[in-house]
Amino acid sequence: MRTPIAWFNTIQNPKRTATAVGGICFSVLLIFMQAGFLGAARMNASLAYSILDFDLIIISRGYLTMPRSESIDPYRVIQASSVPGVAQSSGLLIEGGNWRNSSTGDSSSCFVFGISTEARTFLDPAVNAKTPLLKDSLTAMVDLRSRPAYGPWAIGGAANVNNQSLQVVGDYSLGMGLLADGSVVVSHSTYARLFGQNAADRYNFGLVKVSPGENPETVAERLRRALADDVVISTKAEIMRREERYFVSVKPVGIMFQVGMGVAFIVGAVILYQILSSEISNRMKEFATLKAMGYTELYIYGIGISQGIYFSLMGYFPSLVLSFLLYRVLRSLSGFPVYMDMNRALFVFALTLGMCVIAAALSLGKIKRADPADLF
Repeated sequence: MRTPIAWFNTIQNPKRTATAVGGICFSVLLIFMQAGFLGAARMNASLAYSILDFDLIIISRGYLTMPRSESIDPYRVIQASSVPGVAQSSGLLIEGGNWRNSSTGDSSSCFVFGISTEARTFLDPAVNAKTPLLKDSLTAMVDLRSRPAYGPWAIGGAANVNNQSLQVVGDYSLGMGLLADGSVVVSHSTYARLFGQNAADRYNFGLVKVSPGENPETVAERLRRALADDVVISTKAEIMRREERYFVSVKPVGIMFQVGMGVAFIVGAVILYQILSSEISNRMKEFATLKAMGYTELYIYGIGISQGIYFSLMGYFPSLVLSFLLYRVLRSLSGFPVYMDMNRALFVFALTLGMCVIAAALSLGKIKRADPADLF
């Protein structure tokens, strides 16, 4: 059995090893945090769609993203209801408003959803059961995951949105993340009171449920043939992917997190390179001795690569545990949907090994200079 030289080299000087692992752990933790923020931003972008109950959605040809969508003619929603295979077609209104804290008088951003009280709009049956309560004018349901800046509010109490007093008749759980501090759901008639009748004359979206047993793609094709070309028909999966892609690839916040991951990767590779380069420089005589004993350069390279892997693994697993804890703290403090999953853990693990490969490739060139003649 061969002596595990790489392992013994790694643990020979505990203080130096701890310092090296600390540096690697820091860079890997940065990657975890940036990847977590990026994943949360992607999830946040389509979060509102995820709670709505629809198979197909009617959007304007000028649609860019949910907060920036051009309106559609309500007649398109009415037309859709008569297309074979459509079980339900309802209009959805969305606009950004202002919530006023009843205690401090401070204003916070608020997403306002205007829905039809006759339609089954949400996936959660408990929320759908509350929507008939919105038939009364100036009533609203409030997001339980709205930020603390909203101040105290309770079912049966009052809320102030756009300088209008609304009676709170129910709640639901969503959380708007980066889009707004919170949200409320109101009826179409209350929406008109908040934003003016002209704002309620045209829908932002048409939500379509297909009949049981019908293929959504087939029904989508029927809708495209039946409706005018001023609207686009998308499936739920398509609109969510489109929203996520725009938020991650176009919006500055998504690009910033991607750049942050790249910077953290480079920092980690540089730290690991410095560690391996220092280790090799300090052990040139040992490597020269191995060459004199007949060991091949490939075997000696393997020692350097193995040591890089050990350092990477010793930095990765503490970072994984720390990221779990930091994700939990972030969720509790900000409501931002930062979660750890297997795909992210494996992705960062692959990046960590990639750092090892790059650092090893750059530092192992020194081994070629290990000359047995220098021993004498």
